[in-house]
Amino acid sequence: MKIEIITTGDEVMQGIIVDTNTSWIAAKCAPMGHEIVRHESVGDDFDAIGDALTAAARRAECVIVTGGLGPTADDMTVEAAARAFGVELVLHEEVLAEIREFFGRVGRPMSSSNDKQALVPKGGVVLQNKVGTAPGIRSELGGATFFFLPGVPKELYQIFDDSIIPWLKERAATAYAEKVLRCFGIPEASIDEKLQGVDLAGARLSFRVFFPEILLKLIARDCDAEKAKASVDRAAAAIRERLSDVVYAEGTTTLAAVLGDQLKSRGLTLAVAESCTGGLIASLITDVPGASTWFERGLVTYSNRSKIEMLGVPEEIVREHGAVSKETASAMAEGVRRISGASIGIGVTGIAGPSGGTDAKPVGTVHIAVATPDNTQVTSHCFSRDRIWFKQIVAWTALDMVRRNILKMNASGTLVR
Repeated sequence: MKIEIITTGDEVMQGIIVDTNTSWIAAKCAPMGHEIVRHESVGDDFDAIGDALTAAARRAECVIVTGGLGPTADDMTVEAAARAFGVELVLHEEVLAEIREFFGRVGRPMSSSNDKQALVPKGGVVLQNKVGTAPGIRSELGGATFFFLPGVPKELYQIFDDSIIPWLKERAATAYAEKVLRCFGIPEASIDEKLQGVDLAGARLSFRVFFPEILLKLIARDCDAEKAKASVDRAAAAIRERLSDVVYAEGTTTLAAVLGDQLKSRGLTLAVAESCTGGLIASLITDVPGASTWFERGLVTYSNRSKIEMLGVPEEIVREHGAVSKETASAMAEGVRRISGASIGIGVTGIAGPSGGTDAKPVGTVHIAVATPDNTQVTSHCFSRDRIWFKQIVAWTALDMVRRNILKMNASGTLVR
C-alpha cells in the first residue's frame, strides 16, 4: 500500500518537539512491503489540517495522522477531518466511560474538556488506548483509510502495535527485504562514484551519512520473499566487490566489534596509547561485550612527561620532533605494545584545537601509528573538524588501521607484504 504520514502540532512546527513518531512508523511499515510516499507536518490550524488530509487522500491508500487528539483547544485533528470530509462527529459512549474510568483509576478529577476525546467520525472504528485517554481511530474518508493516533509516543506505540500492525499485515501483498552495509574510510561522494553502473539486481540503494561512517541501505520488494532476499544479497555482493574493505560490516555491527572478532580469531591482543583522543579509542573498544579477551590496556598519555615516563618515548624524539609527530606516534605505539606484551599497539597524537596549531602543524593535524610484531605503520592526517568530531574520526581511523592491517596478516599474525 501507498502510505502517507502526517504530523500535526505547533510544537513540531516550531521545533519545540522533535518528531520521532514519523520515523518510528515508517520503520514499522517498510518491512511489511508498504511504501511511504510522503511525510508532512502541519500546525494547529483547521484549514491547514483539512487541506493536508484531503490532499493525502488523493495520493495514498492509507494515511496515518499523529497528534491533536488531546482535550485542549489546540487539539483539533478529528474536528478538522470531520469538517474537511463532511462527516458527522458522534459521541462514543463507551470511550467516554473508559476515559472516566481512567481518571478514577489514577485518582484525578476529569475535566469536561476531556469529553471531546470521545468524539469519533461517524462510521469510525475506535482503537483502544491502554496508556492514556485519547483512543486511536480508524476511519474511511475520501477514498482512503485514515488512522488518527495520539502524538504521545508511548500511547502511539501501543495503539499502533496492537491495532494497526495486524491491519497492515493483512494487506501486505509484497514481501520486503533489506540489508545495511556499513562503510568507513572514504567520503560519500567517492563511494557513489565507485558504485556508478553497479548491478543492484532490482534492489533500491540509499545513502545515509552517520558520522563518521556511511551507511548503504538496500531494499527489495517482490511477491516472493525469497526473491526479495536474493535481490539484496546479490546487490550487496556487487557493492562489496566494488568497495572492497571500505565495507567493514553489515547490520548493526560496530567497527570495534569487527576488530575484536578479527583479533580473537587469530589469538591477537591490542593495547592503546592515546593523547588527543583522551581515551575515546579505549571507550569504543570497551563498549564491545567480551573485549577483555583481546583488549589488554589503554593509556591516556596527554602530557609530554607521561609519554616519556609511561611509554618510554625517548625524550630526544619529543624534543627534536615535537609531541605531535610521526616519530612520537610510532614510539607511543611501540612503547605501549612493549610494556603490555600485546600483539598490536596503537599510538595517537594530534592537535584537537581550537587553539594550539601552527603553520607547520595546523589544528586538526594527527599522527596515528600501529605497531605490529614486524612493522610500525604511521599515517598523518589533517581533520578539519570541531574538537568532538575530530576525536571521533581519529578514533575510528585508528581502529580501522588495525582492521586493515589484520586483513593483510597471515594466520600467524605476520604482515603479508
